[in-house]
Amino acid sequence: MARGADQRGVEAFEEIESLVERIARWVAQNPGPVLGFVAAVLLVTAGIGATRWWTERREARASEAVAEVRESFLRAMGAPPGAVTFSEPANPETARKAREEHAARFAEAASAHEGTAAAVEAWLEAGNLREALGDRAAALEAWQRGVDQADAGSALRGLALARLARGREAAGDAAGAAAAFEEAAAIEAFPLRHHALADAARTRLQAGERERAVAHAQRLATEAPELRLPEHLKALLAELRAR
Repeated sequence: MARGADQRGVEAFEEIESLVERIARWVAQNPGPVLGFVAAVLLVTAGIGATRWWTERREARASEAVAEVRESFLRAMGAPPGAVTFSEPANPETARKAREEHAARFAEAASAHEGTAAAVEAWLEAGNLREALGDRAAALEAWQRGVDQADAGSALRGLALARLARGREAAGDAAGAAAAFEEAAAIEAFPLRHHALADAARTRLQAGERERAVAHAQRLATEAPELRLPEHLKALLAELRAR
């Protein structure tokens, strides 16, 4: 699969180079200030368009590769064609083998398509499967890889941070969880940033950092007074604000 992606990448770059070379030859054959300026604009525009085209192709190939692994996992778990969920297989060994195999395959797909949104999703999936296998350290490592791969300020980075935060919390690292929740809450593009801030308040309190928890609770009251939260979390935030 990696060799095929590499070959397609070579072909794509050759097509881009061919386009740029044709424009460059046209510039050489049509001298003059005006023509030179127009040609320069065309050259830059072509370069931008080619880059955008290459990026879109790269993302599409990455999405296809990750989707293929996801579909394979669902089949291995006994899901019917087209299903997006599955019932746990009756044989635990079948489930274990499927998770082991596909955790590795998701990681391979992520590495093969590094720098794409699909690679981030693949690392998150790999982490989820490692967690289900009871390998918490490997799960945390995969989720961290997902965070590292996500574009700064993107909604996808917020999602990856929230997943990492929940993993850290489950591992007993309340302060580490709070830090990840806070980073997710700072991303304007992340739709669940206020939920992440509520979780940051909760985990800061768990870490014994009441002042920071109170500050988060007060900020939530100002920025998102109508935020829908679980009752226990709403009660906790109200208690923090009252103190």
